[in-house]
Amino acid sequence: MDGKRLEDQPALRNENDRVKVKEINLKALYSTVRKRLWMVVLITVIVTVLAALYNSRPETPMYAASARVIVSASSEMMGTAKVMFREPIVLNKVIEKLELNRSVSQLRSQIRVDSVEGSLLTLITVMDSDSKLAAEIANTSVEAYRQVAAGTLGISSIQLLTMAEENPNSINVKSNTMLIAGFMLGLIFSIGLVFLLDSLDDSIKSEREIEELLGLTMLGQVTKMKRKDYARHLKKQKSIIARGETIGS
Repeated sequence: MDGKRLEDQPALRNENDRVKVKEINLKALYSTVRKRLWMVVLITVIVTVLAALYNSRPETPMYAASARVIVSASSEMMGTAKVMFREPIVLNKVIEKLELNRSVSQLRSQIRVDSVEGSLLTLITVMDSDSKLAAEIANTSVEAYRQVAAGTLGISSIQLLTMAEENPNSINVKSNTMLIAGFMLGLIFSIGLVFLLDSLDDSIKSEREIEELLGLTMLGQVTKMKRKDYARHLKKQKSIIARGETIGS
């Protein structure tokens, strides 16, 4: 039993050493950040303020309006029918009817066509800075598309399920996501910079580094004394000598 206990002692000692190293590392990391805490706070505040300024910039509110239609076409024709909706032959009719002061490419960028879960149901969404005009463009586009699809593709079974209606709520409402992202980015960047500067610093920072460099064990250390404290201590010592008192050896 005694022999077994002696065999277990080195293992326990090694385990304790590993725990001690981890604790020292954690203390060293905390000390590194604390030493340049002002840098972490300053950089984090600056980046957060810049993110807040970027987030508060004025933006033109945008509105969306959607119409739903059913296109009864084969699977081979469905892809072509979907692409046809944003072609100039359809968009020019919309521009002429609504007398829009924009090009075909500009109008195409405002229109989005999506199939609903792979069904025959198609969703036409239009985005514009004018909520009423967005609904008018969506409904007019559906009518123009029905005419072109019937004459060009021979698809006449296009049924309008839901007309687009004016939506007074803008789709580009500002949130605090940019502010939170700026804070996290500033915090991560500042802490990373602190550790980078610390790794580039070759000066001796702890007693452990002295022991590793010299291969010696430190028995003690002398605390740093300020000049004012040293002068006060020297004056007190002279006062004791002047009174004839003996100072212990």
